[in-house]
Amino acid sequence: MRLIRLIPLLAAVLVVHPNALHASSIKATGNIKDEFERAQACDYFEAEFISDVGVYTDEKVRYCISSDQKELIYVMAMGTSWVVPFNRQYRADGFVNYVTLEEDRLVLYQKENGVVTRKVLGRRR
Repeated sequence: MRLIRLIPLLAAVLVVHPNALHASSIKATGNIKDEFERAQACDYFEAEFISDVGVYTDEKVRYCISSDQKELIYVMAMGTSWVVPFNRQYRADGFVNYVTLEEDRLVLYQKENGVVTRKVLGRRR
């Protein structure tokens, strides 16, 4: 009998308001746009860091750190750019990644299947 009284309450809790879904999709799109604009702010020819030999053999990549030091921006010579978190862990392509700055060098730590590798991405100009 108690269960029958709770059914309308449970149904009200489980109903999702249509505007709530719309608002979350707008927020996600805004974040992508913000990320795109931040990536475009890093100019290849004025980037603070250049890639080390052997990191990207076919492409020339340079790096900028965002002004709030939360993101690392990769920019290629042809203008393509993308943003990854800086100084905090993130997961991408099955790896746990962590990019940090050590003595004017950008260092990427990657962990896969319990094995951590360290790779110097670039150095300050």
